[in-house]
Amino acid sequence: MIGDAPPPFVCPACHSSLQHHIGGDEHYRCSRCNRTYPVVIGIPDFRLRPDPWIGFEADREKGLALEADTADADFETTVRAYWARTPGTPADHAERFTQFVVGAEPRAAEWLAGVAPSEPPAGWWLDVGCGTADLVLAGLRRGQPMVGVDIAFRWLVVARRRLQRAGVEAPLVCCNGEHLPFDHGSFRRVVSLGTLEHCLDAKAVVDESARVLEPEGRLHVRTVNRFSLLPEPHVGVWGVGFVPRRWADAYVRWRSGQRYEHHRPLSTRELRRFARSSGLRQVRLGAASLLAADRARLGPLAAAASLYEMARRAPAIGRFVSWTAPLLQLDAVRPAERAS
Repeated sequence: MIGDAPPPFVCPACHSSLQHHIGGDEHYRCSRCNRTYPVVIGIPDFRLRPDPWIGFEADREKGLALEADTADADFETTVRAYWARTPGTPADHAERFTQFVVGAEPRAAEWLAGVAPSEPPAGWWLDVGCGTADLVLAGLRRGQPMVGVDIAFRWLVVARRRLQRAGVEAPLVCCNGEHLPFDHGSFRRVVSLGTLEHCLDAKAVVDESARVLEPEGRLHVRTVNRFSLLPEPHVGVWGVGFVPRRWADAYVRWRSGQRYEHHRPLSTRELRRFARSSGLRQVRLGAASLLAADRARLGPLAAAASLYEMARRAPAIGRFVSWTAPLLQLDAVRPAERAS
């Protein structure tokens, strides 16, 4: 299975077939709507909308410069080179982010083992919001064929470096989670770890994830809970989720001086509604289990981790725990096609 060709690309705008033009100006062109999508240093760019943090060209330029500067570097050096090119980020934040992504693969592997503990590799899996490809690499080490997609071209350059230094390969694609460049029923599973809270339209991402699942395929999502009782993990500010979204950025700036323009954590009610409206069934949504990395970050609260695990599993109170848990876990199935 690992040698099988990945699912072919389709136009993310109209889902029609694409013509692949190879040469000095490699690109894909839609046979129906005539849109053109470039391939930049081997990474197809199917975005219909830019990353909210940076424009199309600036993102590509940053990725190209990073690729040129780190051609012989290891993964951690590449990550540090990225932050060196991002001077607007405070040094302590850049160091924290660096340590987080450098040590991310064991966390991803632990989560992956939880959602598919003993299933042998079967079909292609899609990682929506692959970031630096920690989850993609964890899947490859299990022998699972994986495709990684992300809106940030520059981060896909970093992701490819991680895979290169690990001696493995996987397709990495730049696109919007709301507009995936794959046909209906292309993937056995869709996984997403720590991405949905960053999406402009989380409902559309869930809809698209359901669309590209094959019948009886499964979706697995781990995401931040809007109404967590712990500080918001991206900015370290308590109570952000309880503030109306239109005021959240001002609230975070008042509390910490940071911006909060592109974070939209979901509540259990929102996430369950999105899953069901997408046509997914057997929807299971609850408080996410604590991974080893989560426990390590709890500090003095780590002693309460066992109590949390007991509470979230308890039938009588597990639902109440999920309302204010730090992280949510969604598992759902695309139903089999009905016979006509």
